[in-house]
Amino acid sequence: MISLLLSLVLAQAYEPPTLTQQAIRATHEREYVDELLEDGRLIRFGTADQGPVSVWRPRTYRRDTAGTVIYLHGFYTDADRAMLEHQLPTQFRDSARNALFIVPETRSWRSDPLLWKDLESLLATVEKRTKLERPKGGVVVVAHSGGYRTAVEWLGHPAVDKVVLIDGFYGGEHEFLKWASGAGKQLVLVGFDTQQRTEWALRKVPRAVRLDDLPYVFDELPPGYRSAPVLYFQSERFDHMGLVTNGRLLPWLLHVLR
Repeated sequence: MISLLLSLVLAQAYEPPTLTQQAIRATHEREYVDELLEDGRLIRFGTADQGPVSVWRPRTYRRDTAGTVIYLHGFYTDADRAMLEHQLPTQFRDSARNALFIVPETRSWRSDPLLWKDLESLLATVEKRTKLERPKGGVVVVAHSGGYRTAVEWLGHPAVDKVVLIDGFYGGEHEFLKWASGAGKQLVLVGFDTQQRTEWALRKVPRAVRLDDLPYVFDELPPGYRSAPVLYFQSERFDHMGLVTNGRLLPWLLHVLR
């Protein structure tokens, strides 16, 4: 019995680092890459203890009318992997949105700490390191899966006017729904693994608008849907990872929701 307990203690003591922890350890604050691509500009910089941050600016970017879109990855990946495996620059481009797109490091497992508890700190860091003035429009937070935990912390920031949880309604229901009741706020939910939990939480939200599946024709939403304070899509065609790796959902959502 003593040997078993000792083995368990040792196993916990030597638990391998998570992907996020590895990313932080491998990143130095002096890192800075600025690439001018055919369809935009991609900047990646390092921080001292919060991992890498990638920023994508489309070629047609206009600061005076632009907003900010922040993508928070989920578990089992890190920011650099998400940029590649989720085809994020391509998805950002295909949305045709005039926005500054930001992909910070966030949690890859439950044991990881929240790296950017303060959204203002992230925005200020991006502005300082990239020398790009902050867009004048609002902030859209897109969180996949476990990325919801960071999104909860940002609800109090006055610039956040839209939160999109892509199969990420795993907690914080009260906080998200209360936030969505405020003027000019919108909560967009896409459910696959979280379908049952989401539908249960929305029973007492009469203003919630539901679609049984994601539209096949990625054009416009039915009248009135775009302005609904809570909008819920049930996904039958894309699974938990396919929602972000297929390359269709995020551009469509950012496009039709303006």
